[in-house]
Amino acid sequence: MDEPLVDESGFPRDDIDLVAVRTARSKLISLRNDHKDIMKQIEEALHAMHAENKANKEDKSVETAINRPRPFAIVNSVAPDSPAREAGLLKGDEITRFGSIHSGNHQKLQALNTYVVDNEGKSINVTIERGKEKLVLQLTPKRGWGGRGLLGCHISLLK
Repeated sequence: MDEPLVDESGFPRDDIDLVAVRTARSKLISLRNDHKDIMKQIEEALHAMHAENKANKEDKSVETAINRPRPFAIVNSVAPDSPAREAGLLKGDEITRFGSIHSGNHQKLQALNTYVVDNEGKSINVTIERGKEKLVLQLTPKRGWGGRGLLGCHISLLK
């Protein structure tokens, strides 16, 4: 592809079949251009598909969280002097939202665990139901508060 088809004097080389080489080069250039066009079309389609999927996922997430904010977990116990106690969390509080975690995406509380670890030292909005009252608390997971875990409370899945 990169070698010249003429010798030092400017005449066609006699050691190669020039017609075959030029035909092969032309086909390769055409195939490369076709490949680039196809890859560009695939890339555009993937971007469009992922944008649509993301929009649908966000719509479902917002719809689930806003239209049906039902509790998915309950606080079984709260340790004294814990981050949960400081935030105002009490035994029996039902959690409807924990940061971005809600009844539609908690994955049997695995998502909540990951979210707490990823947000250590950062304030998290926790929406709870206490009786008929709905409250939003600010909970900051942290180590070294004098007990086990980052929150200082035991949360279990509502059935």
